[in-house]
Amino acid sequence: MSEQGFIKYANSFQAVARLRLESITELMNFFGNPQDKLKFIHVAGTNGKGSVCCFLQNILTDAGYKTGKFISPNMLRVNERITIDGEEISDDDLNALLFQVEEQAKNVQKKLGDMPTQFEIWTAAAFLWYAKNNCDYVVLETGLGGVRDATNVIKNPVITVITRIAKDHMNFLGNTLEEIAEQKAGIIKNSIYGGCTITLEQDEDICRVFAQAAKKCNNDFIITDKVILHPFNGKHEIFDYKNIYNIEMSMLGTHQTENAALAIECALKLNIDEKYIKSGICKAKNIGRLEIISEEPLILFDGAHNKNGMHALAEAIKRYFPDKDINFIMAFMKDKDIISAVKELKPVCTKNTMFYTVAVKDNPRAEGSWELAKILKNEGYNAVSRMDIRSAIKCFDDRGKLNVICGSLYLYKDLAKIMPGLTKSD
Repeated sequence: MSEQGFIKYANSFQAVARLRLESITELMNFFGNPQDKLKFIHVAGTNGKGSVCCFLQNILTDAGYKTGKFISPNMLRVNERITIDGEEISDDDLNALLFQVEEQAKNVQKKLGDMPTQFEIWTAAAFLWYAKNNCDYVVLETGLGGVRDATNVIKNPVITVITRIAKDHMNFLGNTLEEIAEQKAGIIKNSIYGGCTITLEQDEDICRVFAQAAKKCNNDFIITDKVILHPFNGKHEIFDYKNIYNIEMSMLGTHQTENAALAIECALKLNIDEKYIKSGICKAKNIGRLEIISEEPLILFDGAHNKNGMHALAEAIKRYFPDKDINFIMAFMKDKDIISAVKELKPVCTKNTMFYTVAVKDNPRAEGSWELAKILKNEGYNAVSRMDIRSAIKCFDDRGKLNVICGSLYLYKDLAKIMPGLTKSD
């Protein structure tokens, strides 16, 4: 495989995950395991991982720590996955890293018979980058799972965070919430740093799984307190957490306060000053999550793609845009529980609500536009299929309606192609 061929492979879409540790373990062994020299905050869960990572990175950076952050999926380009203090890795630096990884990936292929997956390649590149730059902390988001996720090659997390658990990727992770929780709990480890597992109050069976895993690994086990939410001030959500008052959060959505609380507990565990906690929470922004991308017409993009996400979206619509009629553009991956997700939108829909369905471009997992429209019609919604997002967005109303794009984070990239001012990463 040529250098350019390997880079193309590394940046291509991988339809089927391979949950295993053998390949990434061999790959990192060839590099001398640079990840063993880094301090990680490892974040798993179903909903909210990206937001927790965003809050954490901003808090740690504001407190003066050089902070790496590894996330997935990317919205527009793979560089977004690997950042230090919020700055994406450059194309030149990423290509140089991929050239390094290619040499050792060939050795892995010779030994195991398979080329490392794209996610394993990105994970290895991230570890090399953070070690080269002597990061003080790395905020590390898992990919699909937990115990067999490529990121779980790390040995000694400083803190383990597990966000809210929901039924998602059940063909890989299990059919019940408890089975999924057991997979996520696989990132909890005995650690030379003492070990601390932080989660939030949720289903009793889920918390029991986490508590047992934490006890087995001699981790402190922390469940976040309830936040005290203030009335919305028209710009920021404001809340209190424990003895920290009037915390302003730029991200929309009251559900984000529980993600912020997870980040705050990490910061308290690391003895970070309150002023950096508050400044980091306020600065944190996560594109594609309840993001207002246009004022006229009023367009809201949200990456909600499962039942919990759609419930949070519906609650946000009721809080920020009460009494507005709504149009939706919607796309889904075909492996999602689409019916359970779209039912969560019933409370904000009226007889005037329209759904325009599209398929995410160049993605073999994407549900077809016509098939999605049929599902929505069967659930009692007004739905029509559109050829692509460009033709769908022409149906949006600029006369006082709220226009919402949701169902898949992958749709953001398609949107950026017709709205070049959407982000600086055009």
